[in-house]
Amino acid sequence: MSNDARRTLTERVTGDLPEGVAALSDEDKQFLADALGNAKRSQRAELAAATEESLGYVPKLLRSPVRKAVGL
Repeated sequence: MSNDARRTLTERVTGDLPEGVAALSDEDKQFLADALGNAKRSQRAELAAATEESLGYVPKLLRSPVRKAVGL
C-alpha cells in the first residue's frame, strides 16, 4: 500500500484498517477513501438540512436562543 493511500484511508477510518483492505490495489484503496469522503460529506449535508428543517417547528421568537443552545 502506498503511503498516500494508507494515509488517506487512515484519515477517514477510525481504528485499524481491516486486513481485507491491505489486499486491495492502491487504485481501489483510493476509490474507497474517496467513497468514504463523499459519504461523510453527504451525511453532513443531510444532517444540516434536517437540523434546519426541525427548527421550523420551534416558535420564531425561540429559534435564536435554541440555535445558540445547540451550537448552530
